[in-house]
Amino acid sequence: MSWSEAHGSVSRAFDHWRKADAENKAFLKLTGKWSTEAFERQWKQAEDALSEVFDPEVHDGDEHVGMFLNAVGGLWPFSHQWMVEASVLKNGVTAFEVYLEKAAQEVLEGWRVTVDGRQGTHQLRLKRPKGFASPSWKTLVTAHSVLGSTVETLDVEWARDLRHLLTHQNGELRTEEALEKFRVTDAEADAYARVGGRVHLGVERVVGVLDKLASVVRHADVAVHAYVWGEKRRQVPLSALHAAKCLEFMAE
Repeated sequence: MSWSEAHGSVSRAFDHWRKADAENKAFLKLTGKWSTEAFERQWKQAEDALSEVFDPEVHDGDEHVGMFLNAVGGLWPFSHQWMVEASVLKNGVTAFEVYLEKAAQEVLEGWRVTVDGRQGTHQLRLKRPKGFASPSWKTLVTAHSVLGSTVETLDVEWARDLRHLLTHQNGELRTEEALEKFRVTDAEADAYARVGGRVHLGVERVVGVLDKLASVVRHADVAVHAYVWGEKRRQVPLSALHAAKCLEFMAE
């Protein structure tokens, strides 16, 4: 049985990732639509409220702006949209990493081994750093390399670095190096790019990042599916995974 997304011949991990990816993109689209409508409605309410009490002897005519900001807690629409886009991008990178973990673990399911000096059989799982519930990035990359796919592409590295910038620096471009790395080539968007400013996102850029991650997931799942359901299901390279320090043994 060969890999086919159209016919559902995929890993369980891929199914979980595909649902997360679809929900993430729907959240981006729907939240943008609904928030635009809500902000426009609130702006109209502020204009109407000012019109009802407007006195040219008392008012300057722009008081509705303050009324609007009070109603929305000072959150301008463009800031709200940026926060939505940042959330979607971070969620997308996380979903990608979760897929890599679940997919590799799916390959190991059902296998039992004996370990010298230990009694009974042992289950296999991806090696985790002490005190952590998930494998390291290095372990994920190495495990999938052993299984036959490259998951640490330049696009993936860039996306993970951008996720780090958004998570730990709230998108602030603190250095010239960061500015050059994450600026966009579009002249209009670049007009406001500066050290100390916030990285430009935008729906098109965010969806582009998600689609590049999706391409890597699909590439990786072909190899994973072969070991779980396909022609290699009895040929999982356990010795190679162990030699690459990707495994740990759990007593049953």
